[in-house]
Amino acid sequence: MQRAHVDVIGGIRTGVVLIVLMAVGHQVGLIAEGLSLGIGALFAALADSADSPGRRLRSMAWGTLWSALGTLIGGLVSGNDVLHIVIGFAIAFACGYAGALGARGGLIGTLTLVLFAVFGGDVIGTGIAFLDFGLVLVGGAVYIVFALAATPFKRIIMGRLTVARAYRAYAEATHRSLLEMTAPTVAVEAMVARTVADHMGMRGATAEWINGFIVDLERTRLVLLALLALKERDEDYAVRLAQASGLVARRIGDSLVGPLSRDVATPLAALEALTSTAPNERLRVLAEDLAQPLRDAAARLEKPWPIGRRSELSPPRIVNPPVMPNLREHWAAGDPVREHAVRLCVAFGIANLVALLISVPHSYWLPMTVAWVTKPDLSGTVTRVFMRVMGTLVGIVATIGFVFVADAVNLRVIVSILAIGVASYLFIGYIWANYPVAVVGITNFVLMYEFLDDAKAESGIVTRVAFTVLAGVWVLIVATTRPRHSSLTALDALERMASAIRAYAAAVREGRDPTDARTTVDRERLGALTAVSAAATEPHGLWERPAPHVDPSDAAVLLTDALQAASFVVAEELLHERQEDGPELWQSFDATLDDMESRIKALRAG
Repeated sequence: MQRAHVDVIGGIRTGVVLIVLMAVGHQVGLIAEGLSLGIGALFAALADSADSPGRRLRSMAWGTLWSALGTLIGGLVSGNDVLHIVIGFAIAFACGYAGALGARGGLIGTLTLVLFAVFGGDVIGTGIAFLDFGLVLVGGAVYIVFALAATPFKRIIMGRLTVARAYRAYAEATHRSLLEMTAPTVAVEAMVARTVADHMGMRGATAEWINGFIVDLERTRLVLLALLALKERDEDYAVRLAQASGLVARRIGDSLVGPLSRDVATPLAALEALTSTAPNERLRVLAEDLAQPLRDAAARLEKPWPIGRRSELSPPRIVNPPVMPNLREHWAAGDPVREHAVRLCVAFGIANLVALLISVPHSYWLPMTVAWVTKPDLSGTVTRVFMRVMGTLVGIVATIGFVFVADAVNLRVIVSILAIGVASYLFIGYIWANYPVAVVGITNFVLMYEFLDDAKAESGIVTRVAFTVLAGVWVLIVATTRPRHSSLTALDALERMASAIRAYAAAVREGRDPTDARTTVDRERLGALTAVSAAATEPHGLWERPAPHVDPSDAAVLLTDALQAASFVVAEELLHERQEDGPELWQSFDATLDDMESRIKALRAG
């Protein structure tokens, strides 16, 4: 569970919109129309992003348009098996290749393919292709209007949200372990916050206010990284200091997005009290450096916020990235995007063929699940398959519970519509924080709609479980056939990370500004962490490509050593400002990095 990525506001907003749409649909006797409206709103919410209003609008509008087109194409080919099969293979390849346009393109491709599977399968929605197409568009438009309606009143809410997410990510990391408290993902969250602030067009006092929070968080994170270099002197104190700073950061993050200010003074006083009990001078210096930026952030919260009419904004012009050059760039044989498109074409196309041949109720669940879980990388696909099965089972259990309550209190409509609202909240609120929880939501959404529409939701439970498992097994077979393993990528990433750390150390030693070098270390360490994590979850494949394999446990040790080496450099950088640095830190750095580089060479040699 990545608590920092739980989107409470977006989940509640989506749940409210879905409850209203389904309630209106039931009131006027148009439940089928209500489903298409609800799907349009739900997928528009999924395409939403924490960014400027203009970029959010563009993302949601494209997501809604392509979702509606997937609905239309699926509805048009439904009933014509030959055309359905041919189009199924073609659209799967196109949706997989949409990843050439970036992460947002890949997401919209997935949404399009999912709705093609849903509306091309069982009779769902109104059964009239163009009507469902229009209803999905209207549902998406309703959500877009609702989502952007509050923008004039709190014009920098998305900037505040991303900064709050960075503080929450820091707080979450400090309560895991000393090595994870300085995880590069915290640095990434800070960089995302800077990007969003730039996209919002913040100027003057507004930019100074929001960037001040980001600078304070970055300074705090660096001090924690430096603590790793000195943790052997008093590890218990370092852990308590980290956790105390995390409590302050959590309150700051909550205050930035909540309607009411949180109590920051109490955890801040506890941190300052802990600072005064440092066991030695070096730790005292670092503890004070840790507390000061959090003090500054807390003080900034107490001053008037530059929101509403006080915010200084001049949103920059949105430049559309070129489409055709990106598509051509990934067309070469062996390109990962093109390989993913081929795999998705095979996996979805055959699943769609099987669903049409067996012709049983809810058979669309098979290709739909394939569309959801097939990812560009083997690691992502494997983990997504198991999370999907788990989430589906829990979602079915939750549906049975809602059905039991609805029958017990004899409030079928009210309970069903409220359950759809809760399911929408879970899906949108947790899609980026915990995928199994999101799957619980989308499963419950579909089944409770059927229950509301006078169909017995429990009648297709066994079928859906069977299709979910079958889809998972089939996707794993396709994904592990001649896979593109991450082991070699991980080895390359580890080498780049070691080189970046050495360049950072050189900048500090020579007295140059190390900011850019430190940023490069964060970027390379994130890339190495991602590659190693992927390698750790990848199974052996069928008909594998000839390539060296790196043991994930060995690579994980190298990541730990890299973090330790970087911590020595950060400690030197920070302590030098107070004339508390020493040659023993450089000696430890040289020994750690030399050993790390020699082991990377040994792994590459086989």
